[in-house]
Amino acid sequence: MRTFKTLTLAAATVAAFIPLSLSAAAPCDFTRDLEVGVDGEDVRCLQKYLNGAGFVIATEGVGAPGKETTLFREKTKEAVIKWQTSNGLSPATGYFGPLSRAKYKEVSGATPATPATPASPATPATGASDAVKTQLAALLAQVESLKGQASQPAVVSNKAVQDMIRKAINAIEDAEEQIEDAGDAATQAAKDNLDDARDDLFEAVDAYFDNNMTKAQQYADDAYDNALDAFEDALQDVPQEVVARPQASEQRTVAPAPRESAFDAYDRLLLEEGEVGIDKDVLHRLREFHQHQRDGQQYYFSSRDAKAAMARKIAELKLLEREWLGTRDEMDDLERGLAAIEHEIEERSRELRDLLAQAKSTTRLERAAPPGQEFVLRDGRRLGSLLDLRVALRTMPEDVFRHHVGGGRHDFSTWTRSALREPAIADAMAGI
Repeated sequence: MRTFKTLTLAAATVAAFIPLSLSAAAPCDFTRDLEVGVDGEDVRCLQKYLNGAGFVIATEGVGAPGKETTLFREKTKEAVIKWQTSNGLSPATGYFGPLSRAKYKEVSGATPATPATPASPATPATGASDAVKTQLAALLAQVESLKGQASQPAVVSNKAVQDMIRKAINAIEDAEEQIEDAGDAATQAAKDNLDDARDDLFEAVDAYFDNNMTKAQQYADDAYDNALDAFEDALQDVPQEVVARPQASEQRTVAPAPRESAFDAYDRLLLEEGEVGIDKDVLHRLREFHQHQRDGQQYYFSSRDAKAAMARKIAELKLLEREWLGTRDEMDDLERGLAAIEHEIEERSRELRDLLAQAKSTTRLERAAPPGQEFVLRDGRRLGSLLDLRVALRTMPEDVFRHHVGGGRHDFSTWTRSALREPAIADAMAGI
């Protein structure tokens, strides 16, 4: 606080004596288009210009006056859009291209030419002038020194960021388990805080790979705080019959869930394997892993996991193949047995049809003639049915047969038609 007050007092004192041209920021020399994702000192110069021109990128933290960075991100884009709109550039998209560079030179007076020399102020008395110059020089040196101290960001080590990310991961996992225990009773507030914690963790990892440790530390802190809030909200939602887990802490005291979460995978890769071989692609795969699990889909975080899963699938397929082969053999045996049964059924059906035909034929042969319409043979025997006729024909003398059949006579045919009502048989007899 004392340093800030001293800086403010010194700046106010110097501002009262220094001409405007001396206190203005040095002009920027933009030689390329700037957009989201670009890094470089020209981005820092642009941020300083925007902050100084009233289009503040951030009121505190990264991007705030005195804390400009070389990273062109969303906040810088928003400030550029405001500046473009204010200066009549259309469309105002946040893309700092040729039109924006030309407008910058126009409104800031930044040209390659040497700026005009300001008019010399009236020369005061010699003694007073020397004293004022000496005081101004000392104040200027003090202001620059204090500015450097005030704007110098605290150095954050990779180890500190890793530790904070580890804490955030553990807190998120504890919150996930607590929300799972709460089940349907979990409030939306707990879920929203958990989503915020995950988003902050992704941003922290992103900044970590960009080697922006200050930003990574800030997002990791936010992730940890949001995870604790989610844990506390879910803890209040757990039904009474469920035993609550202990408060979230840096050291996990409960076993992790059987299925590896996105944060388990990241923790294993980053913290167990170390930084060797880890690149920014891990973050993108982490996001995809988390999204696939949220959608209930399978995603393999590393080639090792994918190979292990493939080996399991191959073993399962081989087992299914053996089962299928065994089932196919059983089916072949069943098909052969079924064919034999079908053949036997066909044989029995044919025999049944023959029996039915015989039964029908026998019934017709045994049908008796009406009373008084029996056939009387020449030898005196009486026939009452076709069956009687068939038996009599076996022993009938030739002369008796010729008496009834021949010479234009068809006594058997006539009797069969009129008495037995069998015209088809009667016609067949007539043709003999």
